[in-house]
Amino acid sequence: MALKNNRPFVSWKRLKKSFYYACKGIQHTWKHEQNFRIHVLVAAAVFISAQLLQIPIEQQAVLAVVIGAVIGLELINTAIEHLVDLIVQTYDERAKVIKDAAAGAVFIFALTAVAAGVMIFIPHIIELFL
Repeated sequence: MALKNNRPFVSWKRLKKSFYYACKGIQHTWKHEQNFRIHVLVAAAVFISAQLLQIPIEQQAVLAVVIGAVIGLELINTAIEHLVDLIVQTYDERAKVIKDAAAGAVFIFALTAVAAGVMIFIPHIIELFL
């Protein structure tokens, strides 16, 4: 299937490149951002724990969504921080507010993810002791 300009609807080469660049961004963030590494390692522990506790698949899906959102927000936060640093070469209170607000967004959603995790895991953990 081709569009009006005779380009294919999907360019597999461009799609492959976009995945490559996305992976490079994830690699950079893993290498340089401590909080990203912490979020990913906690996510792995949560998914392993969910399997061990035989958490129902619907609840695991909720965990996947909130964990994916936290990790995605951490990547966006890293992009915002780098963009601000690129544009603002000296200390500027407005740049600080932008970076702090982006970090705050990650923090708020991370707390939300923890709350969701507690609501999902606590009943299953209690069940182990009954």
